[in-house]
Amino acid sequence: MKRIRFLTVAVACLAGFVTAHAQDDFNPPSPVEPGAPTIYSRIVLLRNIDEAGSVSGAGRYAVGSTVNVYAYVNSSYTFLRWTDTKGNELSKSTSFGFVNTENTDTLIANYAFTPGSPSEPSEPSTTLYYRLGLRATQGCSVSGSGRYLAGTSVRVSASVESGYSFLGWTNLKGETVSNSTSFNYTVPVDGDTLTANCVFNPGSPAEPNDPILKHNVTATCSDGGYYSGSTGRFLEGSTYTLTAYANTGYEFAGWYLNGELYTNLRSFSYTVGKENLNFYARFVFNPSSPGEPNMPALSLYSYYLPTVCGRPGDTVQYAINLVNTDVVKDLNIRLTFPAGVVVEPTDYTLSEKATGYDITICEAVDTISIIEEGAKLWDFTFIGGTIEPATQALLTFNVYLPDTIDTGHRHQVKINQISMTMADGTAVTARTRNGLLSIFKPGDANGDDDVDGQDARLIVNDWLGTGTDELEMVITDMVEDGVLDGQDARAIINTWLNAGAEDGEPKADLKKKRTKSYKAL
Repeated sequence: MKRIRFLTVAVACLAGFVTAHAQDDFNPPSPVEPGAPTIYSRIVLLRNIDEAGSVSGAGRYAVGSTVNVYAYVNSSYTFLRWTDTKGNELSKSTSFGFVNTENTDTLIANYAFTPGSPSEPSEPSTTLYYRLGLRATQGCSVSGSGRYLAGTSVRVSASVESGYSFLGWTNLKGETVSNSTSFNYTVPVDGDTLTANCVFNPGSPAEPNDPILKHNVTATCSDGGYYSGSTGRFLEGSTYTLTAYANTGYEFAGWYLNGELYTNLRSFSYTVGKENLNFYARFVFNPSSPGEPNMPALSLYSYYLPTVCGRPGDTVQYAINLVNTDVVKDLNIRLTFPAGVVVEPTDYTLSEKATGYDITICEAVDTISIIEEGAKLWDFTFIGGTIEPATQALLTFNVYLPDTIDTGHRHQVKINQISMTMADGTAVTARTRNGLLSIFKPGDANGDDDVDGQDARLIVNDWLGTGTDELEMVITDMVEDGVLDGQDARAIINTWLNAGAEDGEPKADLKKKRTKSYKAL
């Protein structure tokens, strides 16, 4: 596979929420002359009312390039116009494009508070779902995180391990918001992140001879709900109950055990057997509501991300897939990419069903939506065009996997937020499904992060037609000829036999040992 050096992109797509203050007047000149050196300047976006909505498109752009900005409108507010810092009107449309200048330009989105008034048909608002993130210190686990409308009451819950005491919930500002392990929290505009705080406080010394007939029972949740019931360390044969609760905007999709569906019942009883149990409650994002009559059936729109496999040093293609049975107009998609990967925004392919768009792809800065250390947010904005109904790869782009990236893992690529409008300007929502980036060493056929004779045997079995495992060609095709055969198995064996010795063992002795081990397979 061809390997491409990555281009570092550092563009902040969302400006901080600050009060507008006077700066240079907005006065874009003509584009730079052809052949002139590339000059960059920064576009700053502000709002006259913080809680009225949000803006996107701020960042650092080349002089002469086209910049597209967009204003999102919350309920009970109306968008009025874009102005410069001296009050000069620039546009009355929520989406606004212009040619960048050498100066640092500031645009202000002006809103009006209009409770109970219908939205102007020419200026539809976009429904925004804000991130409620949950964290936990050592000794407890949490549930109830997800994407919600501002003002939604969400049930959050903390499960405290034996030997720990619960201290309370704190928000991003460090303020205590509740001292109860479970409580209802109202999601504010722009979202929040809550932390469940626990402290080690054993009531009695640990038993020196823990009975061997006890086993651990744990439970976790996906975004969008919480659970109640007994977890911990229990004797074999004892029976307990778990119950799942979906928060507003989510549906319960089943309890899973060891990755397989265990039951579709919200509440069930389990009996502790002869091994540890780890239950997982899955919730599906489904924000349709009778209070939002303009939202179409969720089956009309569905966004999903693929599972893509690659090796360190590869540049792989990733896609945002869309299923739509009606026309889509303006669109903004925010994705979270795992730590280490690099999105390459300059080389992408657009679906032939999507026409007339000005597309902006840039890294975003948002301390609320990101809760995984090192992860990166990216905004994909489509302005001024039309997406015809189809099942399609809406946008395909390159992602670079550096040589230093961790291997042997499947990293989640997550859809944080989608805002879009239909042909008539109505704001809508959609079903979503996250994707994965699976990153493995070349030749690691079984995914155990080691290249050895077991991997070679899997390839030989596949070659002879006796294998039962589905092998990833990009990982196992060592000679890159498009087929799996003895040459690939031989290349894996050579890699294994010639690997460096561990713990100071002489390389020649290690090679003999590995050769003997492979013959025994």
